[in-house]
Amino acid sequence: MKKTELLLLGLFAILSAAIWVSCKKDSGSSGSKTPSASIKDTSQTINENGTTAIITVNLSAAASQALKLNFTLSGTAILNGDYESDSASSITIPAGGTSGRLTFTIYDDPVTEPSKTIHVKFSSTGNVTFTNSEATITIQDNDPTRAATGLQTDLTWDAGSLVDLDMAAANNVVIDTVQQIVKSFNLVDSSVNDKGFESVLIKNSNPDGKYYLIVVYQAGNRAVNFTLTSNGPNVSNASFPDMFAASELGSAFFYGPINKAGSTYSRQSGASFNLSQMKRYVYRGKIK
Repeated sequence: MKKTELLLLGLFAILSAAIWVSCKKDSGSSGSKTPSASIKDTSQTINENGTTAIITVNLSAAASQALKLNFTLSGTAILNGDYESDSASSITIPAGGTSGRLTFTIYDDPVTEPSKTIHVKFSSTGNVTFTNSEATITIQDNDPTRAATGLQTDLTWDAGSLVDLDMAAANNVVIDTVQQIVKSFNLVDSSVNDKGFESVLIKNSNPDGKYYLIVVYQAGNRAVNFTLTSNGPNVSNASFPDMFAASELGSAFFYGPINKAGSTYSRQSGASFNLSQMKRYVYRGKIK
């Protein structure tokens, strides 16, 4: 074989090897390249007026396959009390997609409370890496206190699956002291949001006498731990915790009596206001 032919064969072999290596490298990179993910807005502040907040996760390149991004929620805001989320634990970016969104719906409740936060932390999976993985949403309350005009009592509860608790205040309450149940009553205020916390007000201008606070378990399928917190003339953050068992769905608890004399509120005949001294009575019927 001539030198020229040998030279050509050698060049052909080198060129073929180079093409093979290049193709293999390209094929491997397209199948295993890991995109990076970043959160668009890591800090947001919104008003509590029934609006939504959106966290967007962007990819550095289109996903070659569906990407499931897990996350955890924390912060001072209560899931299914202050807000709800379109997912509780993960979002999925479809194959070919470059971004995913997590949407929060904020409840516009009547409770007076400080600003609260929702903290979201995404966890990295094997096929994506995060350049930043955490975001915080601050919810600013839009409810002024009514404590100067009467006894304001707020109802809040624990995080968990969605429940509906309603609240009311009543006077002229008639109690069967033998069975410890409520027979009749007259409502003076009520708070009946389908979602979110509740608040009622016994006004200073209401007639003097004995009043009761009412908590109703309207909808849900779990045990609910809740708290009553009262503020008013000479009353500051007086709180009382209680709970509904899942089996008590449809029940109402009456708490009292609270003695009202002008703008003074006391527990029974005592001079001090202490919600923990209230008695609880059960009522099974509609609160209208």
